[in-house]
Amino acid sequence: MAPPFIAQAWPSARDQVLAACPQLPETVRSILICGCGDSHHAAVSLELPLAASTGLPVRAASSLAAGRYLLPRDAHDPQSVMLIAISASGEVARTLEATELARQCGAHTLAITTQAASALGRAAEGVLVLALPELPVGPGLLSYLASLLLGYALAETWSKEKVRGRLAGAITELPGRLEAWLAGEAGVGRALAEDLDPARPIVFLGSGPAFGSAMFAAAKTIEAAGALAWAQDVEEWAHVEYFSNPADQTLWLLSPGGRSADRESEVLAAAQAIGRRVQISRWLTPESEDSLLREAVAPLALWAGPAAFAERLAERLGELPFRGFAGGRDRREGGGPSRIRSSPRWKNFDRPAGWEA
Repeated sequence: MAPPFIAQAWPSARDQVLAACPQLPETVRSILICGCGDSHHAAVSLELPLAASTGLPVRAASSLAAGRYLLPRDAHDPQSVMLIAISASGEVARTLEATELARQCGAHTLAITTQAASALGRAAEGVLVLALPELPVGPGLLSYLASLLLGYALAETWSKEKVRGRLAGAITELPGRLEAWLAGEAGVGRALAEDLDPARPIVFLGSGPAFGSAMFAAAKTIEAAGALAWAQDVEEWAHVEYFSNPADQTLWLLSPGGRSADRESEVLAAAQAIGRRVQISRWLTPESEDSLLREAVAPLALWAGPAAFAERLAERLGELPFRGFAGGRDRREGGGPSRIRSSPRWKNFDRPAGWEA
């Protein structure tokens, strides 16, 4: 469903952004983009395209970090910050909290969601919505793609004149390129799922926007199959997981062929030298497309192999999505005892006693 969804949703995302927020407020000097779970992964992937398009500093963070640690406590210039809060459901407590705290401190706020009538939509100054088709309960993909597309639409709409149109052109052409890519990557993912020892961990690697893709890949593996998986930055793997056991654990690099390509080659050589099982998904586009643009758009493609892997691994292990909501997780609340939605939200934005301005 992904290629036709991207083809249909991208024009809608662009039109909506042009109507709702055609210009970044003149007071904005930096952008903070946040979310939880898949929405956080999307935020990480959107950091580069937003920064490259607007020329402003952009920081992606979890909603907890954004609201409680990163919002400006100095009130002399509160409107210098734009908070973009992402939540597919629009009901996640920490993302609501970040938005409410941002409004308290005077920052600009914009919500990205799939639910127009959600609490997040009501909490933010502005809201962007991409509705999804009716889907069975399972690890989300289209909601993640919807968040990315609305973020890309913001990057395109707020872009400097010298780069305007380039991002839009690349995404418009993407669905056609995805067809052959999906077929090949799905086969790779399913084959790996058949061969993987589920007692062995799998580590997904990526840098820049692809680190968000690696985080998403690990999340789908866990949500679908309950398997041991995590994401790591390409450079950080060389400092940490390089030393971990077992030696034959699987390493899956998600490469956009961008700024970190040279370091990826070194890390792959190191991984093979110490006995890792290495899998590579390398998103390649026509040579006419520069590496920065290719890297910015790659998250719309790099999910393909890991999603097929997670689906087939779950089938092989007889697992239900989210472990069938066993172990206390409750789909009605969004997490059961983890209180993803019902966790009390911070209301007081005051600085703690003794805080030095």
